Amino acid sequence: MLKTRLRIATLFGIPVRIHISWLFIFVLVTWSLAGNYFPARYPDWAVGLIWFIGILTSLLFFGSVLLHELGHALVARSFGVPVEDITLFIFGGLAQITEEPKSPGRELLMAGAGPFVSIVLSGLFALLHLLTRTISEPVAALALYLGGINLTLGLFNLIPGFPLDGGRVLRAILWAVRRDLVVATRWASRAGQVVAYLFIFIGVLQAFSGNWQSGMWIVFIGLFLDSAARSSYAQVGIRSLLDGHTVQEIMSEDCTLLPAQLTLDLFVEEYLMHSARRCYTVGNAGQMLGLLSLHNVREVPREEWRNTRVGDVVTPLDRLQTVEPDTPLWDALQMMTSEGVNQLPVVDKYGNLLGMLGRDNLITFLRNMSELKGQTRRL
Repeated sequence: MLKTRLRIATLFGIPVRIHISWLFIFVLVTWSLAGNYFPARYPDWAVGLIWFIGILTSLLFFGSVLLHELGHALVARSFGVPVEDITLFIFGGLAQITEEPKSPGRELLMAGAGPFVSIVLSGLFALLHLLTRTISEPVAALALYLGGINLTLGLFNLIPGFPLDGGRVLRAILWAVRRDLVVATRWASRAGQVVAYLFIFIGVLQAFSGNWQSGMWIVFIGLFLDSAARSSYAQVGIRSLLDGHTVQEIMSEDCTLLPAQLTLDLFVEEYLMHSARRCYTVGNAGQMLGLLSLHNVREVPREEWRNTRVGDVVTPLDRLQTVEPDTPLWDALQMMTSEGVNQLPVVDKYGNLLGMLGRDNLITFLRNMSELKGQTRRL
């Protein structure tokens, strides 16, 4: 399986990764700088110098994006909010903060940290430009560009549309006023969609006026912001429904443990063909050995099913992500998403199987809670 993210460093204990899409934007930015920006402004520079400054400027630009996201991450961590990693991708960077802040004030500080870092960097690069413009033209040119781009980055992120930083600031204000995170997120997300539609409209106008490349890029950003605003609101809504609930409330307890000596042909004939399940546990007397899925079965040639036991192809327990009964449902959903699985075995502290949590259990629970909440509002 091709990995889409590569870990390149660890800063303050936070993993830093680059997404495969980052390579495209890095090449695009470098090409724009070395092929257009610097040659147009400094025609006397040698080709080698142009490309050296272009590549260096591009690297420092993405370094600035990284510091922007690091600002968010460090403030979040200072409040005890977990930060999974920071990823650089086609649209810049993303600090993967795994929990919502506990108060509007914390949200405000976390959201404002990134633009603050960018604006400070803009000032530092502007100062470097002033100090070097009579000493080294290449360094001064690099500093001038980075000063401007960091100012643009900081101000762009302050646009009041969720999930941009400005949208999070707006959400913090609405949260403080309404005392309801879900309501605040809904209105901030709507503002984000309005911003996204404006980007799309401006991009289309630019495209039809002849600036096709720039226009389509702005449309692309608008579509991304619209999708991010919708998904961010959906995520907060889902979390609000799951908050306060644990795995033991919805797990399936009728887990049949398949004996390890059962052959695959009998498993398919007696179990798989008569059930809608896609995953089974294997073990004896309540002690789980592992998980058997359709993927495990498909890896064995059909002609060998008769001589292959389920215990031979099961995914071992030590390779499985398991949960305990008191695990919050939101945490369990996060585990499923990060691990790319549709079910989690529920075990006690001794490793005994208690039940199974499937994605279908979560979907049914969410649907019921959503309908119940809607009915309560109508009452």
